[in-house]
Amino acid sequence: MAKKSSTIGCQITDRDVELLIAIDRHPMTTGQLFQLSQTFAQPFSDDRLLRRRLAILRTVGLLQNWPLATVSKGGLPHYWKLTREGYKTLYGQDVALPKRRYFEQVSTGHHHHTRCQGEFLTHLFATAVRNGVAVHQFARENSVRIECDAGIVYPDCAFQLIRDGRRYNFCVEIDNGTERVRSAQDTESIQRKLVTYEAHQRQFEARDPRRYVVLLITTRSELRIGHMLEVATDVMGDSKRTVFLGCSLDAFTKSDPFCDGVLRDHLSVSRPLIRPSKSAAKRQFDRRDDSVALR
Repeated sequence: MAKKSSTIGCQITDRDVELLIAIDRHPMTTGQLFQLSQTFAQPFSDDRLLRRRLAILRTVGLLQNWPLATVSKGGLPHYWKLTREGYKTLYGQDVALPKRRYFEQVSTGHHHHTRCQGEFLTHLFATAVRNGVAVHQFARENSVRIECDAGIVYPDCAFQLIRDGRRYNFCVEIDNGTERVRSAQDTESIQRKLVTYEAHQRQFEARDPRRYVVLLITTRSELRIGHMLEVATDVMGDSKRTVFLGCSLDAFTKSDPFCDGVLRDHLSVSRPLIRPSKSAAKRQFDRRDDSVALR
């Protein structure tokens, strides 16, 4: 990653670099960036200061923004993307650039998905920091290819969580309810995706012990996630393994996924995102012990 540098009339600070990294992961709205900035070494104390800084970075050619055509209070929010110069500022002038689509406007039909994925990532990173969890090896949308005999799937993102020296790998599918849940023929159906993920795990787990869990996050109701997990139960070759965890986006963002049992597996068992830390487990035990004493 490039060291902080200067452009014409603008000194790039460490906080600017954190902003660029966040936007490189996924196109973010100003509101999402403000929430995410609370995890920075130097958070923005006021969203007006953030807006001013974003405008400066846009003026010097590091950022670009467009309105997000989605339902919201007030005016249309804008989402931010890096420019080619912004990408080079992060990774060096000689870096190989991503495909052209990375720098272009998001198609209108993809705006809802973009906003929802931004909400998921904002909450994930914010709660991870509060729980002492490190997010490593983040891979943005369509940059990971999962391929096996059953087919090919591109996760919406992938990442690794590290706590207490243990590593947990995840792929994420953000579901907007536009795909059929059950359809063996439709290559874009939820069923086909789950079949591919499960087959990939079975095909390669003997050679690669670094297993991953697929997070199914729907922007629809809990009823839909229930249908998706029913399909997961049907495609699982070994019911004792955990390959899929799911919940609604609303439930995810209104909870602490590292402490609360907001996610359900294919057996309808509720659980947090990863195993609680030793200190958190002790606090939970102490609370249970106190509740027994008070009875």
